[in-house]
Amino acid sequence: MNLDIARKRYMDVLRPDVMHNSQGDFLATHVQMKKLYVTEYLTDHAEVPEQDKKHPKTEEDVYRQFMGEKEEDQFVLVIGGSGAGKSHLIRWINSVLEIKKSENEIVLPIRRADNTLKGTIRQLIELPEVRDLPNRELYKKLASAANTVPEKELKETIYYQFIIQITNDDGKAGEEEGERKISNVDRRHLIALLQNSLFKTRLMGDDGPIDRIYGKFAENKTSEVNDKAPEFAREDFEIDAEFRNQLFSGADDKARKIADKLLGKPDFVDSVKEYMNLFVDKVIQRCAGLEPGDLTNVIEEIRQELFRQGKTLTILIEDITAASGVDDSLLDALLTDKIEYPDKNLCRLNAVVGTTDGYYREKFRSNTKGRIHNFVYVPDDLFGGNQNGLIEFFAKYLNTISLYAEDIIKWVEIDKAHGDAYPIHTDTIGKGWGEFRYNGQAINLFPFTKNAILFLYEKQDANKRNPRALMREIIEPYIRDAMEHLDEFPLRRPSFQAENTQLQNAIYNNNFLDDATKIRLSFFMYIWGDGTLRSSQRNGERIVAGIPSGVYEQLGLPIIDGIQIDNDSAYQEQAGEQSVSQTKGQDEKKPTVEEMPEKENEQVLIALAEVDRWIEQKDYKLSIGATTKNVRALNDARRNINTYLFNTIDWLSEGISVDAMLKIRDTGNKLLVAFERQTMKSDAVITLPASIESRKIIEAFVRWSEVGKKSWNFKGSTDYLYRVQRWSESIKTSIVNAIIRYADKESEYFTYAAAAEYYRLILNGYCKNYQNPQNFTAEMLLDKNPANQEENSHTKNWNDLLKILNGSDGMEAHNCVLQYYNLPQGNALNSTNFEYDYVSYNKAVRKVIRTGLHFTEKELQLDDPVRKRRMYSEHLKKILERVDTVVEGEKDALLSQLQVLSGMIDLNELEVPGDIEDIVKKIGQFYSQAHTSHVSIAVHYDPGKINACKKNASQILSAIKIILPLFGFIRGIHI
Repeated sequence: MNLDIARKRYMDVLRPDVMHNSQGDFLATHVQMKKLYVTEYLTDHAEVPEQDKKHPKTEEDVYRQFMGEKEEDQFVLVIGGSGAGKSHLIRWINSVLEIKKSENEIVLPIRRADNTLKGTIRQLIELPEVRDLPNRELYKKLASAANTVPEKELKETIYYQFIIQITNDDGKAGEEEGERKISNVDRRHLIALLQNSLFKTRLMGDDGPIDRIYGKFAENKTSEVNDKAPEFAREDFEIDAEFRNQLFSGADDKARKIADKLLGKPDFVDSVKEYMNLFVDKVIQRCAGLEPGDLTNVIEEIRQELFRQGKTLTILIEDITAASGVDDSLLDALLTDKIEYPDKNLCRLNAVVGTTDGYYREKFRSNTKGRIHNFVYVPDDLFGGNQNGLIEFFAKYLNTISLYAEDIIKWVEIDKAHGDAYPIHTDTIGKGWGEFRYNGQAINLFPFTKNAILFLYEKQDANKRNPRALMREIIEPYIRDAMEHLDEFPLRRPSFQAENTQLQNAIYNNNFLDDATKIRLSFFMYIWGDGTLRSSQRNGERIVAGIPSGVYEQLGLPIIDGIQIDNDSAYQEQAGEQSVSQTKGQDEKKPTVEEMPEKENEQVLIALAEVDRWIEQKDYKLSIGATTKNVRALNDARRNINTYLFNTIDWLSEGISVDAMLKIRDTGNKLLVAFERQTMKSDAVITLPASIESRKIIEAFVRWSEVGKKSWNFKGSTDYLYRVQRWSESIKTSIVNAIIRYADKESEYFTYAAAAEYYRLILNGYCKNYQNPQNFTAEMLLDKNPANQEENSHTKNWNDLLKILNGSDGMEAHNCVLQYYNLPQGNALNSTNFEYDYVSYNKAVRKVIRTGLHFTEKELQLDDPVRKRRMYSEHLKKILERVDTVVEGEKDALLSQLQVLSGMIDLNELEVPGDIEDIVKKIGQFYSQAHTSHVSIAVHYDPGKINACKKNASQILSAIKIILPLFGFIRGIHI
């Protein structure tokens, strides 16, 4: 290994998805696949018939069988488990095709990309053959489907599309002749359950069904390959008693009824899950703005155009799940034989498509399965029975991470990726670890040895012996450990049963080694070595357990005495030579996305007709909030108008705290804009009157959603956007004022939150050094100041108020103080990394301090219509109502204690802490004597309290001197 290069390169090379690697890295790490099964049919469980397993094929065999020049259409399904190497095989086929294809052969590779539908479509629209389609409308439709939509917005759209689909269904999921999947009663109850906010939060959670569907449709948010099916699972609808009780507190009667049916009834849960899954494809299509036949039309038009040019077509699709939502229609198009449609003038099509066996088994339609007659099965244990291939796989990855990318590029572009010119790195670490011979050259295997590779492979779960799992679970972590913790290598120690315990006994019986070294040495010699005590000499170097002494020295491991044998000559590894081909990548210019033509779809027409009726008929109300078809687009428009305003106004430039804006945005029914005469009650800032001008604004947002597919990318959009910008600028002052004002007065919820927080600090003991609130500082509020959980001797009223202050409302006030003047960093609206507008913060807090924390009920804003602001006034009111009672209770308790003390001690004679300590000492002696004399009062002796009094003698004395004047104690007499 070349350590310096490997540190920079290993993560780029060891990516989980081969489709993201560079062409050079792909070819440099490619190992011939020699265990492929070719068959004409699969069993019902998507398995290869046993007779076909008897004759495994190599990748070259597969290429010759399916990629030769043929006149007939051909469809080949490459199938196997996740990570088995399907994408790798298809990419290799593409690489060879680029070299060997005739000039009349057009190859369209659809890579896995981010394994989403949008990623697939983006690739399609960048292909010259698609970009130059005569049907421009179809191209533009695809371009629109590839547009990026904010995650939260798209997830909401996906969720509500399911509700829309189910609402418009009759229980048969669109199958007119089919059986009812769910009763109409259960269907209506299911809609009510989906509309419940608590259940929606459950389904919208991380790794929930909406997240899974979003991950396949729009964005894979991790660097890992997303093989999760975009569908609902049983656990999504399994309800326990606790969740049912939570649901019942706010759910309507219909939602409660279906929740009861879901509780503990797996058969019904499965029926609901399966019913929901019947709508997944439709929902994805609606959200993408695609029809089932759009991709079919793309393939057909490409074939017709190539037929006209006298060319043939090969389409290579890495993963059919990347077309989730339209995969059925895409498969239909690829399985369409030109012989069956001679009048369409289709060119010859050779299609190679990858899929997992699970997806084939569960998602391919029966009639589709019946039309496929060519399968190439890639087994999980691709290297089973091929030790040389397995070691070559490791060696090539270890070599590639130690080569500069420029060296790989040179090999590809100048040497045409020829095997004889394969570049070998110069190792800077790893001498003696073993090597793999490739084309007469040696590749260093550090941080592995041949024994380690074979052992770790065998220890892998049988289902995780595929290339991707080997990279992620063996190669990458062991490389990282070797680079970062060589002095502790191997850190990862799989369990094993040593067949020969002689070595282990020799190590464990060595009294000169500590246990950690014994364990580490044992693992290394058994796994990296040959697990024996054999010792020999090779080229003047000592070899123990098949490992040179220099390797032990590199790891800082001791070399134990072994059993001497003849000079070792058994470690000459032979490797068959392998030649690889290279395809020259072509930089394709990204197409310019043209403006979408304005297209009057159904929803635009319906929405505008509804708005016209609203304007024309003075008594007509818009049914905002309803889910009926005639107002769906208007509901979306209203929501999108508000989202647009919240997102586009620069609140900080307008002098508005982001916290203040969020208080409005996150309050239910508190919208910036609503419609005049809408049925849903809303305390909006701006009401759009039923006018033509309002129609223009509403129309702009309807077109933004329905025509531009949530973008301004449609014909005439510039005018609509200009109109919206002028309108938003005209109402901005009113909106800004409404954020911070109500009823002609400014909202001062920060003042009340800060006052409440000072009270919380006082009762939690953070203000002992202050005699007057007006001496408080602004910085006090910026500390963490956690709740004091220690026991105290305060009155019940004190502790009741303390509980309120440390409760949820108190912590809301605490967070408000921290966030109000916090300047957001990046896109985060709330952050625990604080960057304050300190000047404004200090000014606001000083204003609170000057009040002495006194507020009358009239000074509080208990009439604030925004609940999230009003809560601070209500919280402070609770505090102020209790403060006098708490103070009087504390004074009474103190007076009682002082009367007791003054009857025993002349408190005025206490002058130094030693006086307190003397008294405490005498008390201790009293209890000790009582104990010695077996007097029963001795049971009350508490050494902990005695010691605490001694420790805090100074504080006790200070407290007494402060309190005495308050109660008029002079010379022990209460005046």
